[in-house]
Amino acid sequence: MNLTLGVDAGGTASRAVVATPAGRVLGSGRAGGGNPVSRGPAKAASAIADAVRQALGDLDASRLTAVCVGIAGVGALQQRHVATEFAAMWSDLGVVCPVRYLDDPLLGFVAGVAETSGHVLLAGTGAVALRIENLQVTACADGLGGVLGDEGSGYWLGREITRAAVRQLAEGRPGLLAELVVDALLGPGGDLSPRVAHAVAELVQSDPVGTLPPLSPLVTAAARAGDPVAAKIADSAAQCLVASLASVREAASEEPIILAGGVLTSAGPVRGRVVALCSRRWPHALIASASDTALAAAWLACDPRPDWDSWFDRFFPDS
Repeated sequence: MNLTLGVDAGGTASRAVVATPAGRVLGSGRAGGGNPVSRGPAKAASAIADAVRQALGDLDASRLTAVCVGIAGVGALQQRHVATEFAAMWSDLGVVCPVRYLDDPLLGFVAGVAETSGHVLLAGTGAVALRIENLQVTACADGLGGVLGDEGSGYWLGREITRAAVRQLAEGRPGLLAELVVDALLGPGGDLSPRVAHAVAELVQSDPVGTLPPLSPLVTAAARAGDPVAAKIADSAAQCLVASLASVREAASEEPIILAGGVLTSAGPVRGRVVALCSRRWPHALIASASDTALAAAWLACDPRPDWDSWFDRFFPDS
């Protein structure tokens, strides 16, 4: 039996699925972030390999006839040392079939709607808006990384709430944000004196990718508790994300909008505000959430691809 492998390698987590061309899932796996830009080629390749090994289980990797990997930071694979690292990973796994790489937001679109054209707005560790035509990316906004962009992303949200918390600490007026951030980074019940501001800053700056995105859910927690600063951060995130989408989407478009990434597929103020803004701006568009992106990659790996609707109806019945 021929098998396909789908991988969604995001900035925070990598997921892998092994399936038959008929859509039967034989195994799945999950590991750390697989973005070669933010994690580095070696760590990213190692995380993807861990997820693939879990998905394969006792299956022989040589039975794979196609592999599709949606990967954050896919452009890095144009660099020789990154490509070499990934090629070695596949060789070590025993994968001998072709491997196709693509922008990971495309997986979100495929996992959200049984259409071939539309738009996807992704906010996970990073953030990007894409125009999709015939399952090809034809326009892109943001996706520039946490230093230069990714506005409204998990990284951005974590940075903004930490920035507000550090300001509260430094000024000697710790509030809910300071308490939540200190508890998350330094342990519950910690000191909230001004000197802690420097401890938090040093910890974050030593590993921004590892510390900031996991703090993004604190924006939801604080906003639900009535914190006005958190609410303002959520509002700003939503406005940034919809502005990115608007730059690749026509004002009169009625094509579907798929929301992808942990920030936009989880219930919370950012998702709620994004849905409201999109509904007002494009009132006739379907707005749906991405489902299993690793399965979407497995479907894209199939050649020839099986009937779209049969896969979609089987795995994404609630979309």
